[in-house]
Amino acid sequence: MYSLSVLVLAQVAKNTEEKEDLMNHDSTSTGSSPPSLALFLSALLLLAAGLLVGCGGEEELTADTATPSPSTSPSPPAATASPTTMATIAVGLKPWDVAVNPDTNHVYVANEAGNDVSVIDEASDTVVATIAVGQGPSSLAVNPETNRIYVANAWNNNVSVIDGASNTVVVTIPVGDGPWAVAVNPNTNRIYVVNSTSDNVSIIDGASDTVVATVPVGQHPSCVAVNPQTERIYVTNEETNDISVIDAATETVVATIAVGDGPTCVEVNPETNRVYAANGGSDTISVVDGATDTVVTDVPVGQGPLAVGVDPDANLVYVANSWSDDVSVIDATTDKVVATMSVGRAPWGVAVNTETNRIYIANAWDSTISVIDGAVQ
Repeated sequence: MYSLSVLVLAQVAKNTEEKEDLMNHDSTSTGSSPPSLALFLSALLLLAAGLLVGCGGEEELTADTATPSPSTSPSPPAATASPTTMATIAVGLKPWDVAVNPDTNHVYVANEAGNDVSVIDEASDTVVATIAVGQGPSSLAVNPETNRIYVANAWNNNVSVIDGASNTVVVTIPVGDGPWAVAVNPNTNRIYVVNSTSDNVSIIDGASDTVVATVPVGQHPSCVAVNPQTERIYVTNEETNDISVIDAATETVVATIAVGDGPTCVEVNPETNRVYAANGGSDTISVVDGATDTVVTDVPVGQGPLAVGVDPDANLVYVANSWSDDVSVIDATTDKVVATMSVGRAPWGVAVNTETNRIYIANAWDSTISVIDGAVQ
């Protein structure tokens, strides 16, 4: 099993020159933010006993074996179309995640090494604001109903809440240890924060900006997604290779679904009630039927899938493959890859604006956002 930490370390080995440039930037920047590489190394050390050594029957990973040979991974189907990259937008240092408010057509980018959020105007494809947040912003999510943006700060164990109208942080909410991912249910104004170190999910009431519940999940949770129609929350657990399913009404785990190796991300299509988990260690997407909580198929994609975005209107799934520096497009009707396109280096985040049919890819090593025209498939 390969955790997100191992995937990132393999990417670091692949991009030695970029790593040195980023660390040099960190060491000379203002503030007390440590190099982001240290975060991954610390996370890896915290997981070492249980993940790399304690997994019975697995070989211990070394510098020579951390990156699996491409020959051991399933080969994705050949692409049958070529989506178009409309623009490449420079943002802050090491963008990890990206989210869209379809009501305002603003795009928000969490820059992990810059400790800030870039705000992109979709009409002009330009950065119109940069908002300082906490240390190590690893993920963010938008509530279009309230025009608030929630940013998980991994180093500070808190969430910055941004008012989208003023582009300012209006409150900071303490959560669990190592907040790694965040998702919003706009129908209930509840925010779900995955705490990767404390192995739980903090539930925030968006009206009071307070944590109202904490739900234990699997080991080293890495991502979270919400189906607002079924009121189910899905959390990928990297170390246990599964998904915890939380019932929003009872705020308890009601099912656990085994998926592929090292699940790093999860997304939901509320229209079809299908759940898509990116398995970073097995280079596949597990497709889960939300009605039965079972995996119906595994779709081979590129190398090192780290993020997933869903277009429910077109019933397409976009997968950011961090090792092969490309995006796989899955037709969710057939569960087949229908297109593959190159993007920037180390794509780590995906967001879809269904109103404009644009897809945004966060390229961590390029510090850019690739804009894809979803109409060209």
